[in-house]
Amino acid sequence: MEHAVLLVDDAVRFCHSLQPLLQAERYQVDFAHSGAEALDRLQQRSYAAALVDINLPDMAGTEIASHLGTHHPDTAVIILTGNATVDNAVESLRQGVYDYIRKPCAPEGLLRTLEHAIQHKQLQRELRTSEKRFRQLAQATWEGIIIYDRGTLLQTNTQLCRMFGYREEELIGRQVFSVLLDRATIRAMNPGGDPETIGPFEARGIRKDGSTFPVEIRVKHIDHQGRQVQVAAIRDVTANEIALQQKMALLEKLADAQRMESLGLMASSVAHDLNNILAGIITYPELMLMDLGEDFKHREELLMIREAGKRAAAVVNDLLTVARGATCKKEVHNLNSLVAAYLKSVEYREIAQRYPEIKVATYLEGKLLNISCSAMHLAKSIMNLMNNAAEAIQTRGQITIATRNVCFSIPYQGYETIEPGEYVLLSVEDNGPGISEQDIRQIFSPFYSKKVMGRSGTGLGLAVVWNTVHDHGGFVDVVTSSRGSLFSLYFPVDRQGVFRPVQHTVVSSQQRGRGERILVVDDQKSQREIARRLLTRLGYEPLTAASGEEAVAIVRTTPVDLVLLDMIMDPGINGCETYRQILEHAPNLKGIITSGYSSAEDIQNALGLGISQVIKKPYSLQELAQALSLEIRSAPSRT
Repeated sequence: MEHAVLLVDDAVRFCHSLQPLLQAERYQVDFAHSGAEALDRLQQRSYAAALVDINLPDMAGTEIASHLGTHHPDTAVIILTGNATVDNAVESLRQGVYDYIRKPCAPEGLLRTLEHAIQHKQLQRELRTSEKRFRQLAQATWEGIIIYDRGTLLQTNTQLCRMFGYREEELIGRQVFSVLLDRATIRAMNPGGDPETIGPFEARGIRKDGSTFPVEIRVKHIDHQGRQVQVAAIRDVTANEIALQQKMALLEKLADAQRMESLGLMASSVAHDLNNILAGIITYPELMLMDLGEDFKHREELLMIREAGKRAAAVVNDLLTVARGATCKKEVHNLNSLVAAYLKSVEYREIAQRYPEIKVATYLEGKLLNISCSAMHLAKSIMNLMNNAAEAIQTRGQITIATRNVCFSIPYQGYETIEPGEYVLLSVEDNGPGISEQDIRQIFSPFYSKKVMGRSGTGLGLAVVWNTVHDHGGFVDVVTSSRGSLFSLYFPVDRQGVFRPVQHTVVSSQQRGRGERILVVDDQKSQREIARRLLTRLGYEPLTAASGEEAVAIVRTTPVDLVLLDMIMDPGINGCETYRQILEHAPNLKGIITSGYSSAEDIQNALGLGISQVIKKPYSLQELAQALSLEIRSAPSRT
């Protein structure tokens, strides 16, 4: 099916560059190079989607988005920008924009976002259609009729008999109150006054077999055979109730989709900046620790600052995991060591201080098998489960953390179906009041939270646990009652890998530089300074550039051995484009990408240019040393 798309951008060359890409996917493309031209186009034709530049010569892209939302609600809006900010993102969301895309646009990402935006609008239209069908069904349902006087049934129709399962002769002369309707309904049908019409109101009908069902009733006073009686029209609204449930499910699905899209938009917007900030919190304590020695009296505090920064970076990554489905790097670990590390952490100490009457017991299997996992993500999951347990208990109680080896020969049906296999079980149990039946199926949904605001009640904690477990190929089980709740996480066993406890070692001599010149390209001054200090410490000669354009100019005049590139730079060209232009002058120059947030498309583009190393900010001295060592040793002589 072909969809018409309006591309609103004052850059004529950019518009024409996108035209063949969109036409190849069977989109009909129209252009507008100003806001006024866009409004004129919208008067002439309807569009499935509009790609709108945020900065137009005569008006802002958000004004176009506002117009579309008001006058063309079926048109999906995507903002194009070369200068995305959090304020832009928030304003775009207010105007009903589906998403916004940075320029230059990755073709795959643009097409996928466009397709999802159109599908999103189709879902909204389906919802409106569902609402229309709901109203029509309510109006067209056949009604049962009863005529009664002082509660005694005088007359009825075939539809009512069919509705309640009686023959007409079984009903005539009987008290309608005790036969068809609950007593609360009867009182409503016989008010003290004498209004002409009563209702509509909802009630429960009672069939001959004793089953009940929802009904809607209207009562009117009429003259019948020379006397005042009441006639009631009774409508079976079971279908309406089902339709309402379906409508609410559709609304919930749509709301979840909107929340996740908004979360993804905001997460990707701020992740890069947050990780840049965290880089300093992690790196500077690391540099100080290298200079101050083992006997420095505040060494433990510096270690705590560094580890807190790493955990904060993990939180940002968890947000991206829930919002965008990002995966994590896994290594062989033993869950007992992760539990032990958590019990020594600042987070555990805070829980112990906040809830001094809550006791924590551990039952860790001595010969626990290993698993392949992200230690940081599992540590965060343990922390989230412990926070939930403590929040549930509040005052005096006990939390039990346990690990053990488990093997299922057949599928196990719990909260979800656990497939046969070998697993390592991590369980966290509390003796709190339990989880209600209403809440139990929603607890892993993003943003669903009943915690105390201002503590850890973001609604993302259990969503992170769920995503982490399933990203590791595992399963989740929950058992709850009035005596407490038990959360069980099942992780597949790794019998092939070897567990090596994490050790804070010094960078080896083989990983140190020999005066090689490294060009650092980053738009953030603080990040350039961090990289400069680390490179100097590692024995390299650092050069810095504040933009991609400056980096290209340096390479043209100055020999360098490797370039260390930030992926996202504002303003100017990004890391991939910078490296592409550098290769035109120095085709053999090695590069390493660093980024606080990069999409899958960005990573693929970097790999396509020949970059083999991508370091995620914030990075440690050891991570940088290892990446540089691998690239420098394989690099040709200085360009």
